[in-house]
Amino acid sequence: MRKSITSGLVAAAALGCLSALSPAAMAATGAAEVSSAPTVAAASCVEVVRWYTNWPDKFVEVKNNCGSTACFSVTVAANRDPEFSIGAYRQQSFRYGGALWTSGTGIKNIGC
Repeated sequence: MRKSITSGLVAAAALGCLSALSPAAMAATGAAEVSSAPTVAAASCVEVVRWYTNWPDKFVEVKNNCGSTACFSVTVAANRDPEFSIGAYRQQSFRYGGALWTSGTGIKNIGC
């Protein structure tokens, strides 16, 4: 009985791999790559100008180079990443943490 369950699982995994390589699955992944292109363009919209501390708070100054509102989060180790949005063609500072927080390591673009 145990051998038949194992062989059934192996057969199901093999069929799953074959279905992942089917033309429909490849077309779906190709469509996903095409649809991810706008997010790559949006990713280059927000850029970090500088990181600074105004005791006791930590700030990041960012600039939005696009014509629409962009949303981003600040990557902070061992803490929840705070999320912000910035208007089109603006440069603005955001407070992302206090004195006990670690410094931010970068920004991630997120959907608004």
